[in-house]
Amino acid sequence: MKNKLRAFGRSLLLDVGLRGKLLCIFFLLLVLPLGAFTLYAFHRINTVIEEQTYSAAQKAFEDTHTAVEDLLGRLTQVADILTMDPSLYALAASDPAGTSYIQRLEDRDRISTTFTYMRSMSGVDRVRLYVSNDYLYTNSADIVSLDSVRSSAWFSTFRNGRAVGWFGPADFADQPEGERDWYSLVRLVYDPSHVQQPLAILRVDIAAGRVDAAVSRSTITQNGTVLLLNGAEVLSSSSPERAAQLSGSLPADSAGWVDADTSQGPFRVQSVVLEDCGWTLAAALPRDDIFRASRQLRMEMLAVVVLLAAASYFLAYRLSQSITRRLYLLNDTMHAVELGDVSARVAPQGRDEIGQLMGSFSNMMGRIDTLMDEKLEQGQQIKALELKALQAQINPHFLYNSLDLINCTAIAHNVPEISRMVNALARFYRLSLSRGKEVIPLADELKHARLYVEIQNMRFEDRVRTEWDVEPGVEQCPIIKIVLQPIIENAIIHGIFEKPDKTGRLRIAAFRQGQDLVITVEDDGVGMDEETRLANFSASASSANTKGGYGVRNINERLHLAYGAEYGLSCESEIGRGTRVTIRIPAAEETEDQAQ
Repeated sequence: MKNKLRAFGRSLLLDVGLRGKLLCIFFLLLVLPLGAFTLYAFHRINTVIEEQTYSAAQKAFEDTHTAVEDLLGRLTQVADILTMDPSLYALAASDPAGTSYIQRLEDRDRISTTFTYMRSMSGVDRVRLYVSNDYLYTNSADIVSLDSVRSSAWFSTFRNGRAVGWFGPADFADQPEGERDWYSLVRLVYDPSHVQQPLAILRVDIAAGRVDAAVSRSTITQNGTVLLLNGAEVLSSSSPERAAQLSGSLPADSAGWVDADTSQGPFRVQSVVLEDCGWTLAAALPRDDIFRASRQLRMEMLAVVVLLAAASYFLAYRLSQSITRRLYLLNDTMHAVELGDVSARVAPQGRDEIGQLMGSFSNMMGRIDTLMDEKLEQGQQIKALELKALQAQINPHFLYNSLDLINCTAIAHNVPEISRMVNALARFYRLSLSRGKEVIPLADELKHARLYVEIQNMRFEDRVRTEWDVEPGVEQCPIIKIVLQPIIENAIIHGIFEKPDKTGRLRIAAFRQGQDLVITVEDDGVGMDEETRLANFSASASSANTKGGYGVRNINERLHLAYGAEYGLSCESEIGRGTRVTIRIPAAEETEDQAQ
C-alpha cells in the first residue's frame, strides 16, 4: 500500500500536467474540506429531520387514534345507556295482545323520543331496536321487525353465539342502498327476569363516511397510509390503492414504530387495538417518505457545493490558464508538427523562459522546413532522372523484337501491316515523350496504352482481348504520364502470357468516384499469391526478389509524390482467377498550361 501511494505521488509530480497539478492542489485545499464538512452537516441534519418526521407522524397517528376511538366509543356509550333504560325492556317484553292500542303508541313514542335524544346528545347517526312482535311498534324507522333482517348476513353472523358484535360497511353488502354504509354496534337485549332469553336486538350506527373521513384526513406523511382493520379485512383506509398490499404485512399491535417489508417496499409501521371494538388502527410510512425531506435537503446542499466547486474551479482554471496558456499553445503547435503540419509556427510571447522556448522552437522549425524543401527538391530530381532512365530503356527487347518483326514482315509478305506497325510504334514513342511534359490528359495516356496493346497483339497474333470502358468527360482529366502502360505490360507479360494457352482478356475502365478519378486494369491471368502482391504493392516492400516490382513501385512513388499519400495504387489478386490494379488520383480538370 505504501508503495502504491508513493507511485501515485510520483505520478502526480512527474506525469500530470502543470494545470492538472494546480487544479489538484485546489481540490485538496478547497473542495475536499468543503465536501467533508457538507457530509458531516448532512448527517446531522438528516438525523434531526428523521426525528422530526417520526414525531410529527406519531402526533398525527395519535390524533387519528383519538378521533376514531371517540367515534366508535360513542356507539358503546349509547348502547350502554339504552340497555339500562327500563322502558326499552318493557317495550321489548310487552305482549301486544294484552296492551291497548293507546299504550302501544305511548310506548313507541317514548322509545323514539329516547332514541332521538341519544342521537342528538351522543353524535351517533342512528339507533334501531329489532323486536319479535311487529304490531304497532314497527311503524317507525327506530323500531323494526326482527323478521326483516333474519336473512341478512350480519344478523346470521351476530346470532352465531355472540351477545355483542361490531360490523363495518362490508358486512352490510347484501343490504339495500342506504343500509350499507354504516359502522354498527349490535347488542342483545335480555329479559332481566330471564337472562338467558333475548327479547330484542339493539343496533347503534354511525355513518361510514364520518369514520372514513377521520382516517383519511390524517396527514402522516405524503405517501403514508392509515388503515382501520378487522383482522386482515380493511374497513377503512386513507389510501385504498395501497391498503390491500399492506394489510397482510402489518403487525396486530406494536409498541412504537417497527420495520415491515411489504410488496410496496420497506415501511415503518405502528398499530394499536381499539378497546371497544377490538379493531386495529395502523399507520404505515414508506421509508422513502421519512427521508424525503432529507433527500431534498441533500440535493440542495449538493447543488450549493457543486456551484461553489464550479465557481472555484472556474477561478482556479482561469488562474492556471494564465500560467499555462503559452505552454499549451506551444504543445499544440508541436502536436500539429507531429501530425505532419511542418508549416505550424508559434509566435514568441514574453521574454521569460517560456517565451524563449517558443522562439527557439520557431527557429528550429524554420531550419527543418528549409532542410525538408531541400530534400524534396532532391527527391524530385532523383525521380525525374529515374523516369528519364526508364523512358530511355522502356523494354529494349520490346523495341528490338518489334523492329525485327517489321523487317521479317516486310521481307516475307510485302503487305500493309508493315506500315501499320511502323505507325503504331511512331505514335507510341511520340506519346511517351510528350514533348517533355510531365502531366498529360488522360486521353493521351489511354492512347499510349492502346497503342502498346495493339503492338503486342501484332506480335502475338491477337492473344489479348481488350475492353475499354471510359466514362464520358474524364478524358480531359490531367495525369502524370507513363502510369497506365507499365501496369498493362505487367498484366500481359506476368499474367496472361504465363497461362498455358497464353491467351486472355484485359479490361481497362476509367470513371469518376466522388472527387477522385479511378482507373482499373483487370486481367484473367494467373494471378498472384499474397506474398507476391505485398512485395509489389506494399509501400515498405524491398525491390529485391520481386517480379516486375520496381516499375510498379516507381509508379506508386510518383503518384504519392504528385498527389499525396492518400492516392496511388492498390491491388486485388487471386491465384488462377486474375488480378485487378486500381489507380486513384484527384479528378481535376486540365488547365491551359497542361494543355500546351
